[in-house]
Parts: sequence; structure tokens; C-alpha cells
Amino acid sequence: MNALLGELRMVKVLHQQSGVCLFTHQWKWNPHAHAEGVDALVMSFTQFAREIDGGEVVQVHFDPSKTDKKDRSGSSPMPSSSGGLVMISLQNEIVQAVLFHDRTTDTACIALKAFLQRILERFSEVFEHELELLQPQLQTSATPTAEEREAVEAPFRRFENELDNPLLLQPSGDYGLQ
Repeated sequence: MNALLGELRMVKVLHQQSGVCLFTHQWKWNPHAHAEGVDALVMSFTQFAREIDGGEVVQVHFDPSKTDKKDRSGSSPMPSSSGGLVMISLQNEIVQAVLFHDRTTDTACIALKAFLQRILERFSEVFEHELELLQPQLQTSATPTAEEREAVEAPFRRFENELDNPLLLQPSGDYGLQ
């Protein structure tokens, strides 16, 4: 297994216009944490960036608490991490891909961003037809119920197999997940 895969926490692919989650994969994330909260957080950052200057969210750093020493393993979305957490985001005209990973070296961050770029490209390629069909169903103001979310995510679950694809993990340039 590639060394940097140990840094990965979670990847999400969201519909660009509505913010509805299409796909989630967790490597190291508290399974009891509510996914909707993460979706709302990503959507808030994205909306905030658009309102400020029409730009995009590219990277967000989350530092660990220096004063709160309580055990929050039950309420925290992540197992404890001493170095903090980074969220990187890439998007195209239809979807936004977001990767949460442990804080690491600059070189590793470049490799992880390249990995996320390949996820974004591959997801868009594999599901081009499904995304076109889904477009009219997703409304920017609608908040989907659990059943609706399940129905939306179902066709995209097969992307789990793509995460094991050696081409997705293949190095890009001088930096790779090796």
C-alpha cells in the first residue's frame, strides 16, 4: 500500500450547484459522525468563497485544540490527530471533489492534490451520463431527505472500485502516492 494513503481521512464528491453529496469514502473518520454536517461545512466554505470574490475554496487547515484536552472520541468526526487536518477542494463545472487528510509535508500535499485531481477527472468521466440525467433533479434550494440522499448516492457507489484502481494511485509528475 502506498505510504501517503495513511494520511487520507475522507473524500467526498458533491454536485456543484446544489451541494448534494454524490459519493463519500472514509478511510479514517468516525463512522458515527454525521456526514450531512461535513456536506454543510463544505457548502458553507464554497458559498462564502463565491460571495467574497467569486472564487473557489482550494484549501482549509484545521488546527488541533491546544487548550481542550477532553477526550472527544465519541463526538469528534475524526480519530485524534496531533498535526491537524487539511481539506483540499477541486471542482469542474458539474462536481466538486473534497479530500480531508492529515496535515503533512508540502511535497505530500502536492501528491494528495494530484490524487484528488485524478479522482475528480475519473468520477466525471465514469459518471458523465448519470450526471447529465441527475442535473434536472437537483435543486439548489432543496435539502434532500435521508431517502432522497440514498437514492441520489446509489448509482455512484460503484466508484468505490475506482479508488482501488492503480491508475488513480499512479504518480503524476514527480509526486505520487508512493
